Amino acid sequence: MSTNQLFIATHHEASRYARDGGPKPKQLLDLGEATDLDLEVLGELAVKTVHATGTETALGMVDVDLDHLMVLPDALAEVLAELPTLEDQEEVSELAAAWAATEEFATTPAVAEPLLRSIASMAGQVVAADEDARLALYYITV
Repeated sequence: MSTNQLFIATHHEASRYARDGGPKPKQLLDLGEATDLDLEVLGELAVKTVHATGTETALGMVDVDLDHLMVLPDALAEVLAELPTLEDQEEVSELAAAWAATEEFATTPAVAEPLLRSIASMAGQVVAADEDARLALYYITV
């Protein structure tokens, strides 16, 4: 059975983890059933929530040989990183409920909200990292 994960890494670290399984990233989130499409749908909803229309939400391919590894666009990471700083945190709860209700994700808000908040926290770490670190958020199915 495969599992879906989101993790913070450099391009090299992500490729190495995807190619030969090691070393395991320090910041790793098990997404359960959430797929790359679910993350793109979340991105579209988050873009509307923070009023960042025009932000690319499609996950990008990292390497032709690693079709199970994708990267979240930097602009999407920035949008997700904004969520914990919203003045009205009820908006985040509403976003989680809207994401849970999508045909693609189809779960409960009780499952979606903690997952959303964890994703947003990871995005915040990536955005706050030193630019020279070249960290990004990666999605993988293992």
